[in-house]
Amino acid sequence: MRLSHPITDNGVLIAVAALGDSGWFLLAIDTRLEELDRVNFSSVEDVGRAARSYLRRNHPIASPWQPGADHSSHAVLGASHAA
Repeated sequence: MRLSHPITDNGVLIAVAALGDSGWFLLAIDTRLEELDRVNFSSVEDVGRAARSYLRRNHPIASPWQPGADHSSHAVLGASHAA
């Protein structure tokens, strides 16, 4: 049995850091982390930082209060004036 630590993001389990022969490696739980699966790191902290950083950089969460990238405030205002 390998020594392991859960990696969470906002209370959600996203990966596990497991100790291997070459240091710590990431086991992806969240499918968005597949590219990092089995990648080696020097510490548990590095695994956690890499996983959370990867998610924020490649899969940002849009705020429900902000329109998406394909919507502009001008388009929304223009649509309301057209009616």
